[in-house]
Parts: sequence; structure tokens; C-alpha cells
Amino acid sequence: MTINYSRSLVNQSLIIKRCAHEIQTARYQYHDFLSIGIVEGGSCIANVDKVRHIKKNTLVIIPSQLVHWCQPMDIVNWRYTMLYIESNALEYQFNQPMTIKLTSRQMQQVKMIVDSAIYEPSPTDILTKIINVLDNEEISSFRTVNSAENMETRRFESVQHYISNNFHSECNVETLANISGLSKYYFTRLFKEAFHISPAKYLMNYRMNRAVKDLLDNTNLSMSEIAHQNGFFDESHFDKLFKQYHGVSPKKYQLQLS
Repeated sequence: MTINYSRSLVNQSLIIKRCAHEIQTARYQYHDFLSIGIVEGGSCIANVDKVRHIKKNTLVIIPSQLVHWCQPMDIVNWRYTMLYIESNALEYQFNQPMTIKLTSRQMQQVKMIVDSAIYEPSPTDILTKIINVLDNEEISSFRTVNSAENMETRRFESVQHYISNNFHSECNVETLANISGLSKYYFTRLFKEAFHISPAKYLMNYRMNRAVKDLLDNTNLSMSEIAHQNGFFDESHFDKLFKQYHGVSPKKYQLQLS
């Protein structure tokens, strides 16, 4: 059972995750990266744009900030690779998720691009090469200069702003509901409809993404310091949750990517 992370040798905005024979508990999560995944073996049940049974030789593209989850079905054969690309490193964005069944030839070509991504200086070039392999007319409608604004989420901009400024301290649902001007019950329901995740899980993901940034960019900080400044109870709490979301400890994640 293995989960390994590596970072581009020429562009720090790109991370590669390889997973084989490892089953993590499905968790609602979102990332500050564009995620590009290829399922190389086995299959999974995943919720990207909707719940799907995703099989071998499938390409999955998940936009930054999109809530999703994945539950592998077969630990013996399960293998996948993910590219995580910082959104600000790309010249264009995907604003909707995609799952595309690849031919054997397309899979070989995409895998070669993914395997060589660690040496590619331009994340945009990597994405363009993958798109060119697909030759899929649908994909042009997903490529935009700026991600389309989600009208449902705009009503919660003040809540998001509050979280971004106060994520390191206690942010309870009552406070967030008051900021939105809604009752706790109504706020929770509308927030979940807009983001497809509860306010509490949204906050946890925000903290986790900020912790990832600290692990990558602030290597002088201890695990305890990273835990504290990102709103976790203590280092033990941070370590336990990080493993649940990323499959390895925060220290191992940092060491693999340093």
C-alpha cells in the first residue's frame, strides 16, 4: 500500500500524487489546485459533478475549489495518479469538472505526459498537451480565461471573507449564520446547497489547504506551529486529520515534496 508525493523539478506549482493499493475513507474535500487524475487500475465510486462509477483508463479533471469525494472499490487493483497544479500558474482555467473514458492509446499518451510532467517548466503546456491528446469537442467549452462565477455562492462572500480572516480561531456556525443574516438552520441548508459541503467541513478544508501551503512554503515552521496557526487543536489533531485527507502524515508530505 503506497501513497507518494513528488514536486516538479523545474516548477514548484506542480505536485504529483501516486497511489497504489491504498483505500482512504471518502471525504468531502476541495483543493486550491486544478486536479488532473488518471485511473490506471481498479475502479471507484466518485462524486465530481455527480456520483459516478469511474473505471480504469478514465481521465478526471477537477477544478480548483470544487467539492468532491472518491471511494475506491478494489484495493488489489486500485492505482491512480493525480497532478495538482496551482491555479494561478495556468493561463486558463477549467470551470467545470470532466470525466472522460480514454482509449488504450490515449491512456498511454496521457500517462507519458503525466510521467514527464516533473520536468516540464510550464503547467499550461502540460494541460494543453493532455487536451490535444483528447481531441474532444466538449473540452473547448470548459476552457475559459476566467472561471465563471457561481451565482449561488456569491451570497456567501461575506462569510468566506470572514473565514479567510479568522480560520485560525474558532469559527462556529452561529457566528457565520449571523454574518450571513440568516438563521442557523436556513444558513446551513443554503450554504450546503451552494457549496455541496457543510459550513464546518468547508472550514476544515480551508484550514487544511492553508496548512498545505505552510508545509510547502514555510519549511522552517514546526508541525506544532503549523497546526496552531491554522486552527487545529494541537499537533496530534492536525496529524490525524491530515492523514485522513492526504493519506500520509504532514511531516512525510513535507519531506517527500522538499
